[in-house]
Amino acid sequence: MKVDLVVRNARIVTPRGIVEGGLAVEGGVIVALAKDPNLPAGDRVIDAGGKHVLPGVLDGHAHTYLPPETPSTGTRAAAKGGVTTLLEMPGTQMGCFNPAEFEKKRDLFKATSHVDFSIHAGCASGYPDGNLTSMYGQGATGFKFFISSAGPKWPQTLDGEVLQRFAEIGRFGGLALIHSENDAILRDNLKRLQAGGRRDFAAHLEHRPPISEIESGQRMITYLKATGCRGMLVHTSLPEVVHEAHRARLEGVRVLVETCPQYLYLTDEDVVKNGPWMKFAPPARGKEDKAAIRRLLGEGWIDSVATDHAPYSKERKREGLEDIFAAPNGMPGLETFLHLMLNGVNEGWITLERLAGVMAENPARIYGIYPKKGALLPGSDADMVIVDMERETRITNDDQITACGWTPYDGMRVKGAPVMSIIRGEVAMEEGQVYAKEGGGQFVPRNG
Repeated sequence: MKVDLVVRNARIVTPRGIVEGGLAVEGGVIVALAKDPNLPAGDRVIDAGGKHVLPGVLDGHAHTYLPPETPSTGTRAAAKGGVTTLLEMPGTQMGCFNPAEFEKKRDLFKATSHVDFSIHAGCASGYPDGNLTSMYGQGATGFKFFISSAGPKWPQTLDGEVLQRFAEIGRFGGLALIHSENDAILRDNLKRLQAGGRRDFAAHLEHRPPISEIESGQRMITYLKATGCRGMLVHTSLPEVVHEAHRARLEGVRVLVETCPQYLYLTDEDVVKNGPWMKFAPPARGKEDKAAIRRLLGEGWIDSVATDHAPYSKERKREGLEDIFAAPNGMPGLETFLHLMLNGVNEGWITLERLAGVMAENPARIYGIYPKKGALLPGSDADMVIVDMERETRITNDDQITACGWTPYDGMRVKGAPVMSIIRGEVAMEEGQVYAKEGGGQFVPRNG
């Protein structure tokens, strides 16, 4: 027997342990895992040199259609960072609110994506019952809700409509993706702060205080329980929200929790110091909150880590230097995602096994694309990332290929780096060089 590709001399990482051996790939699919002497011959053999091999990394929360970023530039940045499957989140620049928009977005990604991709749809006000059901039938992996206002381009769903749409999602077995902040608190705070002439960096923190996320998280969990809907609280920044979700799960509520690297690395002090470059929502919290989120992630209380990649241009961000409210919320994160999380392994607050869970297997299961994605198993797509846990790098703006051209982690030194990624048996990235082709990514619809 001879196969297309053999990866040997590897330390294969799964959420359940690390084993030495290799993988055989035929037709873009894993056909065997075995000790090296038992592997078949391969047309191409990659010697991993004893390095760790992770399942292909999924980013379950990215906005790549956000000028100057495009699906082409954003997915190329994802490939450079070791991401093999990207789940595109809707945004105000390109909503995905009905079947026609879903189809348009899917076709755009088919033509331009460098990595495999799935598409989350958006839930906006004014669409009829059955609209989300139709997009679920098209393969949508989730449905994004803004509980606070996302602006005039996203017609806001208030609580009554949120309940209706949760009930619809509950009927067909989908997943609500919930940006959970209390809208009334945010509106009143903004009005008060602007009336008082506040434009300083710290005003962003006062605009979006912890109570707005805590209260909204509790309320959304209540709505999930009432409707039987499955939901994920995305970009969670506070341990109180994680604890509330855990308590609800003990009562049978189907609630999941996502966090992001910014809540594992940045604090409110970074916002006060760097202003618009560290402006995202919910904002970075205190040092104690960061430490608690790290601990809860490492202990298994948090289900998934994603980037919330939102690469606004330097010009847009600079608008916040004089008035913090003028800058948009969001930061790039695709290229630094895996570097930061591997650094966390070296710092000791997460294990490689746990990393394989929260960055691969868990999101693949949550979004209904497992075991095609997220696993190193016979029959799974041959998506994997070879990582060098000893490689030390310095993150810089100059190294970023995302169209916005900057990173909030400029100058930071990290230990641990992806050195090669493989998508469906083909090398997508090696030593920072992207080999994945534009339009080479495949659409991955939800399979369950």
